Amino acid sequence: IWDLPKEDNEIIPALLLSYHHLPSHLKRCFAYCALFSKDHEFDKDDLIMLWMAENFLQFPQQSKRPEEVGEQYFNDLLSRSFFQESRRYGRRFIMHDLVNDLAKYVCGNICFRLEVEEEKRIPNATRHFSFVINHIQYFDGFGSLYDAKRLRTFMPTSGRVVFLSDWHCKISIHELFCKFRFLRVLSLSQCSGLTEVPESLGNLKHLHSLDLSSTDIKHLPDSTCLLYNLQTLKLNYCYNLEELPLNLHKLTNLRCLEFVFTKVRKVPIHLGKLKNLQVLSSFYVGKSKESSIQQLGELNLHRKLSIGELQNIVNPSDALAADFKNKTHLVELELNWNWNPNQIPDDPRKDREVLENLQPSKHLEKLSIKNYGGTQFPSWFLNNSLLNVVSLRLDCCKYCLCLPPLGHLPFLKCLLIIGLDGIVNIDANFYGSSSSSFTSLE
Repeated sequence: IWDLPKEDNEIIPALLLSYHHLPSHLKRCFAYCALFSKDHEFDKDDLIMLWMAENFLQFPQQSKRPEEVGEQYFNDLLSRSFFQESRRYGRRFIMHDLVNDLAKYVCGNICFRLEVEEEKRIPNATRHFSFVINHIQYFDGFGSLYDAKRLRTFMPTSGRVVFLSDWHCKISIHELFCKFRFLRVLSLSQCSGLTEVPESLGNLKHLHSLDLSSTDIKHLPDSTCLLYNLQTLKLNYCYNLEELPLNLHKLTNLRCLEFVFTKVRKVPIHLGKLKNLQVLSSFYVGKSKESSIQQLGELNLHRKLSIGELQNIVNPSDALAADFKNKTHLVELELNWNWNPNQIPDDPRKDREVLENLQPSKHLEKLSIKNYGGTQFPSWFLNNSLLNVVSLRLDCCKYCLCLPPLGHLPFLKCLLIIGLDGIVNIDANFYGSSSSSFTSLE
C-alpha cells in the first residue's frame, strides 16, 4: 500500500494503511459514512441507529444491547481519528476531508453520493444513496437511480447550512416506494410539498428506519403498522401532524420514536407493549387508562423524555407506577402541566404528590418543570437526588412559596427561574453558604 503509485491512488498511504488494519466489522461501518458530505456534522446516536438498520452490528455477547455495541464501534473509530468532534456543536462529529475521501474510495460503487460535479449515472451495484439538500436544486430528478434496483438506503444530508434548504422529489412518493422494495433506511426529511404518505409505504417490509421530519404530513397511513421490522421512526418538526397510527403498538421492534414540535397530543394506546422502545421523545398523559402515565413504567427509556398534560393524572399513585426512579439511562426529563394562565389549579396538594412520585434517578443531568401547580417543591430536591444535574429550569411554577435549596448542587452549570410569582424572599436556604454556593454555575 505504501508503495502504490500516486497516479493510481490519490489517498494518503498512511490513511489507507489505517483502514487496512481495521477489523472487518469496523471497515463496513466506516465505509458507510461515505454517504456524508465533507462538511456534514452528524450525531453519534443517529449514526449508530443507521448502522443498526443496515445490520452492521455483531453481537458476540447477547447481554449487550445493540446501542451499546454500536457505541463501542463508534468509540473505536473515534479513537483511531476516523471521526473528530465538531468545534461548533457539542456531541456532534465530522470527518476530516481526507478521511471522507478515504471512505468514498474504499466503498467503491456500493455507496453513491450525488454531488454537483459528478455524473448523474448511478451504478447498478449501488446499495446506499445520498444527496446534499443544499445542492438538490442543481439536479433534475433521480432518473438514473432506477438502475439501482436493490437500493437499501435513500437519504438526504445537509452541509454546514442547516434548516435553510429543502428539496423536492421529482417522482411520486408512491413510485419511489414501488421501485425500491428492499429499502432498509428511508429518509424524506425536509421534502417540500410532501403532505401525504401513500398506503404503499406498507410494502417496504425490509424497512428499519423511516425519517419524515420537517414535512407537511398530517397523519401516517395505517399501513405504517405493517412495517414489523421498523426500529426508528422520526417525525420531528412535522408541524401539521395531528395523530399517530392507532395500532403503532404492533411495531414490536421499534426502538426509537420521535415527534417533537408536532400537533400530536394523544399517544397511541398500549404504548407500554413496545418492550424494545429505548428512545421516546414525548408522552402526553390522557384521561383514560389506556393513555395513563403508568404505561411508561413498562419501558426502559434512554436519553430524553418530555411529558405533557400532567394535570390529567387522576391518582398520584399512577405517577409512582411510571417508575422514573429506576430509569437510570434517562438523562433529560421535561415535566409539563397545561393549565390555563388564568385558571387556579384544582388541587395543589395532588400536584405536589404527583411531582413527588415522579422522582427521577440520580443519573439525571437535565430537568425542566413547567406550570407546576403545587405550593412547594418535592422532597427529592433536598435528599441529594439531583446531585448530577447540570441544567435546571423552573418555569411558571407561580404558586410555589419558596425556592428549593439549589446552591448545594455540585455540578449545576445552567439555572433558569422564570415566572415564579409566589417567591417573595431569597435567602441562604436557596443559595447555601458563601463558601459552597453554586460551585459550578456558569
